[in-house]
Amino acid sequence: MQKTDFPALLAPGMHPLTLESLHELAVAPFPNDSRRAELYDKLRLWTNALHVSGVRGTLWLDGSFLTEKVGPSDIDCILWNPSWVDEAGATDQVKSEVLKLLDRATAEAIFNLDFFMETPAADRVFHREAYWRGILGFCHDRVTAKGFAEIAL
Repeated sequence: MQKTDFPALLAPGMHPLTLESLHELAVAPFPNDSRRAELYDKLRLWTNALHVSGVRGTLWLDGSFLTEKVGPSDIDCILWNPSWVDEAGATDQVKSEVLKLLDRATAEAIFNLDFFMETPAADRVFHREAYWRGILGFCHDRVTAKGFAEIAL
């Protein structure tokens, strides 16, 4: 059975946002939706933990969190090309924590992220981006275009 599509919060295409502008788009307009606030807070904890650990990358966000659906279950998230600012300076403990943060099952269980990570070889970047743009850029009906967010870490 096909999932129900709710009205999208973004016009078709990729939209560069900050975490703060994501809040203004997907949380602030829904003051009675405590689930949205909880998901945003968990996303913020996750991104802050990566940032403090010295990991940078680009997030593509999508899913019911970027629609008008009340009480979305999670945030769909693809982390592109995570990299260390200074891997040599990261302790074994920090590296271990980052591995946990980047583990799909952990990201889902603790942070409610439907998490994927992409680190394609240079000759595969176009194909991987095209794949995910096709997934994120359309509703479940595979016809109706919608938008998704891009956030730099």
